[in-house]
Amino acid sequence: MSGVSTIGQTVDQISRFKTLQTDLGTLQTQLATGKKASMFSGLGTDTIISERARARVNAVDTYMNNITIADRRMKEMLNGIEETQAQIGNIEQSLTVAMQNGEYPELPVIQDLAANARAFIVDLINKADGDRYLFAGADSATKPLTDTGLFESYLGEFMPDETDLTNPPLVNSGMIGQWGNGSITTEEFIQSYRNVNETTLGYSASLSNDVAGDVYVRVDDMSEFKYTSLGDSKGFKDALIAIGVIEQLPPPEYAPGALNDPTATTLGQDTQPFPPTEKQENFFQVIQDLAQMLSSASDALDNEVFKLEQVRANIGNIKESHSYDKNTHQSIIADVENANMTEIATQINFLQIQLEASFSVTAALSELSLARFL
Repeated sequence: MSGVSTIGQTVDQISRFKTLQTDLGTLQTQLATGKKASMFSGLGTDTIISERARARVNAVDTYMNNITIADRRMKEMLNGIEETQAQIGNIEQSLTVAMQNGEYPELPVIQDLAANARAFIVDLINKADGDRYLFAGADSATKPLTDTGLFESYLGEFMPDETDLTNPPLVNSGMIGQWGNGSITTEEFIQSYRNVNETTLGYSASLSNDVAGDVYVRVDDMSEFKYTSLGDSKGFKDALIAIGVIEQLPPPEYAPGALNDPTATTLGQDTQPFPPTEKQENFFQVIQDLAQMLSSASDALDNEVFKLEQVRANIGNIKESHSYDKNTHQSIIADVENANMTEIATQINFLQIQLEASFSVTAALSELSLARFL
């Protein structure tokens, strides 16, 4: 016959107590954190499922962040385009009203408006998100447009000698000077300012040489969208040209584009009607062309708006899809990692009952004596 010693029973009982206490501590931790384990290794065979789901959530978060940043930048670009169109509309309206009235426009007033509008549009073309220029393409660290005054010098100016119009003009420079003194026709003048190059306008080398590159947003593992809108696109460029010419035009009475009657000595003695019909036609031909140029610039900017809005709509749909994908994988993570609070509470109560019963039995056994046993 064999038996178990008292010390052996005690050691075995202590070992069981430690196991119960460890289980209770684990359950209490799960109850406090809401997680089955504090480390992936504690998930057992579900570890791979959890890690893969978490990797997918991280990837989706990256793509959603990309979309958020790109959408913010496109909103800024759209705002810049719309503000540019508003400036164009103001000047175009001023010219249109003047032409409809059949009178010379209040040119100094319109020129002041043009000067302010041009400076504002230059700022809009140089719009930045942090240190990234939005209308610079992939060359986002380089300012798209620097107003160095080269275009104004290229246009030049014309001012005749009002005391004797047969004398050489007092100021005679650039294209406007040539148009004013009659060395180029009105058609040639229009062609000249319409074909001015981007370097003269002040655009960066990358834009002037068409090497700025495109801007893309990566939206998922396989797809990216281009959302490039360059500061030298037709809309921006035509607006700068037209507004710049308006700003530099000489007053109508200075007879741009046609020489005065060679027998006249002063503006007051010029051939009636004053200014001559030929001068009026030349001047209004340019005004009409500039108004048309502004209108086409605004239309061209509408195309830029359409392209950006299309991209925004597409990436918005993708972002919504990513949101569903993220929720799905977060649900998988929750199923694998999260503890069942009701089940844990039940198990804790059960373990507490076990421990209390075990402690009571152990305490009773430890107090046994021969007298009590008998």
